[in-house]
Amino acid sequence: MELAALLCNHAEVQNNRLYILGGGIDLTVIPAGHPGPWSVSLSLALSIEVPWIETNEEHAVHIALLDAEGDPVEVPTSSTDRNPFGVDLRFNVGRPSHLEDGASQTVALAVNVPALPFEKLGSYTFAFSIDNKELRRLPYRLVGQRVAPAEPSGPPDGRRVVPVV
Repeated sequence: MELAALLCNHAEVQNNRLYILGGGIDLTVIPAGHPGPWSVSLSLALSIEVPWIETNEEHAVHIALLDAEGDPVEVPTSSTDRNPFGVDLRFNVGRPSHLEDGASQTVALAVNVPALPFEKLGSYTFAFSIDNKELRRLPYRLVGQRVAPAEPSGPPDGRRVVPVV
């Protein structure tokens, strides 16, 4: 099986077509002065090529979030419990009569995570597995915005100086 994946602002599937808004995210910048934890909205868009020999079978997709050390990122699941973030999906692709023998098929999947809590800045990885075999990893970073140095007060006559870049 082949898996293509993309982080984006929003994803949805209609008639096995993947619609993506703001695709290609690999980082989120947290505005200066905002203490954690931070809640980030992300979506994951997947396109899976299923070979002929793997049709008519149920398959399991698992998406995990790992920290910079490769450990699962735990998120609150209740007021007292925490568990590793994970998304589990299942799919089964049949063999339509119009499909040529031996032809592969594509399955589109979308996962929207409206409020993923992060407790620290740094590097993360989304790991994608199908049937317990990891097929893809996408890097993701959460960075703090740097505070710009204070600008000099400017000329005494009040003119504004615009730097040329």
